[in-house]
Amino acid sequence: MHEILSLLGLCFRAGKLISGDDAVADAVGTGEVRLILLAGDAGANITRRAARHEEEKGVPVLRLEDSAQELGWALGRKPTAICCITDIGFAAAAAKKAAAADERYAELAQQLSQKKTRIESRRGKKKPHKKSARKHTSGGMKQSTYTKRGGERA
Repeated sequence: MHEILSLLGLCFRAGKLISGDDAVADAVGTGEVRLILLAGDAGANITRRAARHEEEKGVPVLRLEDSAQELGWALGRKPTAICCITDIGFAAAAAKKAAAADERYAELAQQLSQKKTRIESRRGKKKPHKKSARKHTSGGMKQSTYTKRGGERA
């Protein structure tokens, strides 16, 4: 799974990876997370929290065989037990590399690949614009009653 670590380093430099327990929880709350990655030696609390994110928000969790020390080293940071990817392309690539190394993640890789193609097909298409509920009543710009110097206009 060392191929995933090199991909995570690239993802971190691109600004599409968030690391740390609290930062991941905040990102999951905003709905921008595509994949959560756990180190192989992650503690029970972090593992339970990631499982809760998977149940409540439907964010897939990928458990790495690498330790938190190795994960942190790949990111150029201190040991990191949990991180998440916010870009669907990087998430699909990481799941594909995990599926190549371990068959357990084949279904996850297929799901993320389908999600990626769905998102890419929608990119560039504009949503239909709804008409504004309020009508434009002003006939133009309103004139200020103050001058540039702060005095009142006569």
